[in-house]
Amino acid sequence: MSSSTEVRTPLWARLAGHALWLLSELYCRTLRMRFVQDEAEKGNPAPGTEAVIVAFWHNRIFIPMYFYRRILKGKLPMCALASASKDGALVDTLLRDYKMEVVRGSSHRRGTAAFKELVQTAKGERCICITTDGPRGPLYKSRGGAVRLSSLSGRPIIPISMDFSACWRINKAWDKFIIPKPFSRVTLRWGKRIVVPPHADDATLAEYLERLDDALKNGRPDFPEIQ
Repeated sequence: MSSSTEVRTPLWARLAGHALWLLSELYCRTLRMRFVQDEAEKGNPAPGTEAVIVAFWHNRIFIPMYFYRRILKGKLPMCALASASKDGALVDTLLRDYKMEVVRGSSHRRGTAAFKELVQTAKGERCICITTDGPRGPLYKSRGGAVRLSSLSGRPIIPISMDFSACWRINKAWDKFIIPKPFSRVTLRWGKRIVVPPHADDATLAEYLERLDDALKNGRPDFPEIQ
C-alpha cells in the first residue's frame, strides 16, 4: 500500500517489532481461547470470509491479531491503522508479521490521508481492524472512526468483546491495558453486526456511536478496571 512508502520504519523498529511478534505468538499459545458468535450472526458468512469492520476496545489489542490468524483462520486480508509515530513503526512491523496490511496515520500526521486509504481499503475485499477508543481515549468511549468508515464504505461493523478468566492490568496506562495471564481462558465474542446508513449526518453517526459502545460493553455497563 502507498502508506508503507510514505512513513518509514527504521531498522530498530523492525527488529523490535519482530521480537514483539515472536513473544506475542509464543505467549498466546499458552492461552485457552474460546469463540462465541452472536445468534443473529449465524446466518451470515463465516467470520474471516466477509469484508467487515472489526471494532474492539484499545486495551484488548493483545489478542485479536493472533485470534484472527490462528483461531478463525481468516481467509480475507486484515488491514489496521498504525500511528505515524515512532511507536507506530514498531506496531507496523508486528502487524505485518501477522500478515496484516497497515495504513500509517494519526490525528497529528497523515490523519486525513490515512482515513481515505481506510475507506478505499474497506470497499475492497479486506477486513478492517479498529480500536474504537484509541489511540488516546477516553477509555471505553468510541470515537467516530468506525461509524464514519461504515457509513462511507458500506461495510458492517462487528463489535468484538473479550473476557478474561485472569489477567493483569497496567493501571498507569490511559487504557488500563490488559494482559491475560498464562494458561488463562480468553473468550472472544463476535457480536451482532451494526450497519450504518450511507452518508449519515452527524446526529445519525452519534446514534450509531452509542449503539457501538453498548454492543462493546456486551450488556454490562461496568468494567472492573474502571471501578
